[in-house]
Amino acid sequence: MEDKRFKKALDFVLLSEGGYVNHPADLGGETNFGITKAVYDMYRKSKNLPQRSVKNITSEEIEEIYYKKYYQASGADKIADEVLALIHFDTAVNMGVSRAGSFLTLSQGNRDKYLKLRRDKYIEFARVNPSQKVFLNGWLNRLGRLEKYIQQHY
Repeated sequence: MEDKRFKKALDFVLLSEGGYVNHPADLGGETNFGITKAVYDMYRKSKNLPQRSVKNITSEEIEEIYYKKYYQASGADKIADEVLALIHFDTAVNMGVSRAGSFLTLSQGNRDKYLKLRRDKYIEFARVNPSQKVFLNGWLNRLGRLEKYIQQHY
């Protein structure tokens, strides 16, 4: 894949997503490199490939899934502001394409407002569903890493 903006954004996302996880409280369930088992199963089915454990996902599959299902699907590939595109892509990965779209609309493209909407939603998630409180510090740390990454790379 030749999209340099995407590759740079994916590098950040993969720093945050890490490897294989199957936390019992995670509503996304079993994941590897941030790709849920359900998403991986749908991807493999769309390619007429047999199902297999998300533990065995390849780097090529990771890149294609992130590009099509999150970067393009969220519209990050159409955002002129490279930093806003990164924020939007990372949000789509972490919170879903639909919610990322809402944040983009509500923020009217203002980066700081977008990040505040995201931060506030994390806090709301933990308040409304106490089982998710275990993830709050990680979510907020991810935002902190994103802000630091932006300062260092843009």
